[in-house]
Amino acid sequence: MTFKDSLPPYVYRNEITEASLLQGDILKVEGEFKTYFKEFYPAINHHDGQDKYVMILTQSCDLVKERKRKPKLTHINVCLIRSLKSFIQKLITDELKPLSIDGKRFLERDALDKLKEKIAKLLNNTDQKTHFFLPATLPFTEDMITLLPLSFSFRIEHYDLFLQNRVLGLKSEFQAKIGYTISQLYGRIGTMDLSECEWDDKQTRNYIKKLLRDLDLIQVPDRSFIEYIKTNFNDENSIIENLIKDCQTKQTDDTFKPIKNELLQNINRQLLTLFENKDEIEKLAGMEKIKLSQKIKKMLKQL
Repeated sequence: MTFKDSLPPYVYRNEITEASLLQGDILKVEGEFKTYFKEFYPAINHHDGQDKYVMILTQSCDLVKERKRKPKLTHINVCLIRSLKSFIQKLITDELKPLSIDGKRFLERDALDKLKEKIAKLLNNTDQKTHFFLPATLPFTEDMITLLPLSFSFRIEHYDLFLQNRVLGLKSEFQAKIGYTISQLYGRIGTMDLSECEWDDKQTRNYIKKLLRDLDLIQVPDRSFIEYIKTNFNDENSIIENLIKDCQTKQTDDTFKPIKNELLQNINRQLLTLFENKDEIEKLAGMEKIKLSQKIKKMLKQL
């Protein structure tokens, strides 16, 4: 698999050398660990066919394990990791509640702009209270997100099993960010963002557009477009793009209708005045086409 079009994996350490678990370590739920997970937390869906991952929430200082030192705790806390796409999908469905027709979903511009802003902050891991973004890198096959409030405890006896299942680790500043988010401290942990990874704002905007396009989300200028589509959609004959164009045309017509009516009335008055003047009519009838055209233009400018 290639990650040519993916965000840079800016949150991860290049390699993991520690013999101890650390806050922010990512574990794959498989083998014996998966068996325990299913036994202790059967309510979690373990049968959707996708690999599952969790992140360690426990502080690194409590996880240090050396020859003469054992961890000072009885349990290790982890939280679930889900795909970013499923998170955005749920956000759209539960909070934005767009109009859904023919497999497409429609949102007015303001709501979509707010959604894009929220995703942009999420991708940069800024201003997030309950989530942490994990860009795609092996073994992840797509962008992921941690659900920090959705945590689970396992006894310290499973420490070595966790080590065996560790697949990724975070850079130290992002470990601190996880700790900060969990403890709800008032200070801000300084972490690099995407702009420091040769990834500019335009690339981020395009990335967000692709995420939303893959979710069949369509932007319309305002609520009136959604109401028009809802009223005029027909399963057999309607084409969504044509309905959007029709609504735009209708709005344009409605906007210029008063001006159009006034213009027609003025033309009507000018023509009536002209037809009442026989001498002027005879003069126009004898003009060459070029001069007649110039005369008509002059008359229209006076409207």
